[in-house]
Amino acid sequence: MEYAPNVPKLKKMRTAKTLLYVFSADILSLFIGLTLASSSTFIIRLISAVCTSLILAVLLSGLAIKTANADLKDERINNKKINIMLPVSMGITASFPAALSWCILRLSMGKFDFYRWHKLINGYFLQIYNFIEPDASSSALSAGEVNIMLILVFIPMIVFLTAYFLVYKGIIHIEK
Repeated sequence: MEYAPNVPKLKKMRTAKTLLYVFSADILSLFIGLTLASSSTFIIRLISAVCTSLILAVLLSGLAIKTANADLKDERINNKKINIMLPVSMGITASFPAALSWCILRLSMGKFDFYRWHKLINGYFLQIYNFIEPDASSSALSAGEVNIMLILVFIPMIVFLTAYFLVYKGIIHIEK
């Protein structure tokens, strides 16, 4: 079976769609996170952290499942394998806003205040960031805290690629 060509238009559409899903997850998560952020009880903040993280996971998994099903359908119709870099690039795109934000946060330590913006850009992890460092100032962050936050950068990519390849490889069968 030969590989289907890497179509630039398809890649642009998939990149835009992935960013739209990440942005949607951020907006929905901020609504819930900021609504529940005022609660001082640990259990409510923990529930908020789980819910907002799951919003990201559900939206990106849904996109990954739709994409994998579409790719499988295209493979059957065209008898050509999909270029594996297309879904991988979507996974990377899902983590790009968080990665860029983390890089700016790392550079901001001791120079300018960016932590509050980092929390908003990554609204689906707002409560997790508040658990790591509740102060909204970059000057309050230690290098260790910022390094721990680096782990969260890869979560969107991992979620997307895991869901995609579970469906694409036939491990999970989800029909439309």
